[in-house]
Amino acid sequence: MMQRFPVRVRYALGLAVVTALFVVGCSPAEPSGSVDSGAQKVATFDGGEVTQGQVDEQVETIAGAEGAGAEAPEPGTPQYEQLQAQVVPQLVDTEIAKAYAEENGITVSDEEVEEELDEIRAQVGEQAAASGEDVNEEEAFQQALEQAGFTEEQLREDIQENLPVQKVQEEVVGDAGPTDEDVEEYYEENREAQYTTPEQRCARHILFPPDAEGEAEDVQQEIEDGGDFAALAEENSQDPGSAEQGGDLGCLGEGETAPEFDEALFGAEEGDLVGPVETEFGFHLIELNEIQPEEEQPLEDVAPEIEQQLAQQEQGEAFQGWLEEEREERNVEYLEGYDPEDQPEDPGVAPPEGQPEPEGEPEPEPEGEPEPEE
Repeated sequence: MMQRFPVRVRYALGLAVVTALFVVGCSPAEPSGSVDSGAQKVATFDGGEVTQGQVDEQVETIAGAEGAGAEAPEPGTPQYEQLQAQVVPQLVDTEIAKAYAEENGITVSDEEVEEELDEIRAQVGEQAAASGEDVNEEEAFQQALEQAGFTEEQLREDIQENLPVQKVQEEVVGDAGPTDEDVEEYYEENREAQYTTPEQRCARHILFPPDAEGEAEDVQQEIEDGGDFAALAEENSQDPGSAEQGGDLGCLGEGETAPEFDEALFGAEEGDLVGPVETEFGFHLIELNEIQPEEEQPLEDVAPEIEQQLAQQEQGEAFQGWLEEEREERNVEYLEGYDPEDQPEDPGVAPPEGQPEPEGEPEPEPEGEPEPEE
């Protein structure tokens, strides 16, 4: 999988994370540690450098990604060393792009900075609305800033510093994008997994204890004689999650319930009352209210989304290719212990969330010693 510039500015609102920039840069916070150690050059190249202070700041940024105020690991610890190995090559790429921007007169105007800020504000507002937050766009934006530990002015300065890197990518990559055949091929390969909603069955049930089959049969007869299912569910069901809703389970996909329940539900016709059905939880009376058939999104509806996704991937790969050439031409040199190629494959700690475990054969366990606890 290609390596792409990680997202620089992220604002979490509930579980939603809004992408603000497609670049990695320095946090506006002051560097931790002394000025001397922060000024130490850990990587140099023709046209620029990366300092220890930048590394420290980026490590703090990553450590605090789950919430403002989170503590960064101490220098010298395995966790710090792992994050350092992750951020140094990213910072080198960023500084190379910034050097190129300066050398080629690529700058951003105040108007462009404000446009980017307005776009971030709108994205945060959309995420807040989608998550059901009862706040307007500006309130959501200010809450997100507070949660991320930023002020609006710090964000504005951060955009001013890093937006030129986006412009460099746009210049060196151009408008690379997929063909119509690429889009169609992606759609066909992912039609079932991403663009098809399986059949759903909307039902309600009444759950009886494992020793109450006779009671279930009595209530079944009462329903067949015209009894109110919802009222009987509220009165008799042992499922607290649905009893107060008249037994309503919503709409279920195949395989989402106990096997016996699933078989009965997906073997019924719309309007059927099925049961008593025995599962490990007891006996169920099931009423199938609606069958929502499988639905497939047509290619023409999702083509713009696929095209954008593939274009981002293609442009990211092209930009990485350009950066590899720049690293070679600019003669990047690392301080001892900072070269990514010299980093051990197993730093002794788990990889960051979302990254795969390193491949390779596991070390054999010493005989007679217990396995480590999870």
